Amino acid sequence: MLAKLNDFLFELNKADLESIQHQISFKWNRQDRAGNHQHTQKAGKWEESITFSGKLIMQSTNALKDFEDIAKEQKPVRLTLGTGESYLVTIDSLSRTKSGFLKDGKYRYQEFSIPLQRYFK
Repeated sequence: MLAKLNDFLFELNKADLESIQHQISFKWNRQDRAGNHQHTQKAGKWEESITFSGKLIMQSTNALKDFEDIAKEQKPVRLTLGTGESYLVTIDSLSRTKSGFLKDGKYRYQEFSIPLQRYFK
């Protein structure tokens, strides 16, 4: 298991997950001062986001259907990574790009990106 989002598993043979990006953003207020350097002040807590990216091949193009159903509920879900880390997250969006079209209109590849935002109670 690479990651689990509620009951949806990201496994090597189910959804071809290529990368997991973890970003922490800090909030700062900056104010210009005449003849001096900017004044910088902390403006709140940090934010964390995690983005899953990957590419599905023809036989697994429906692999994200169950995930899409979870996302459409629009509520915080439990993310557990294979390393044991566990977070509550919200699913910001699900982006899919289809490519490698065949003559009958079907496609060979589907790239996906799933940005998640850490949810703090």
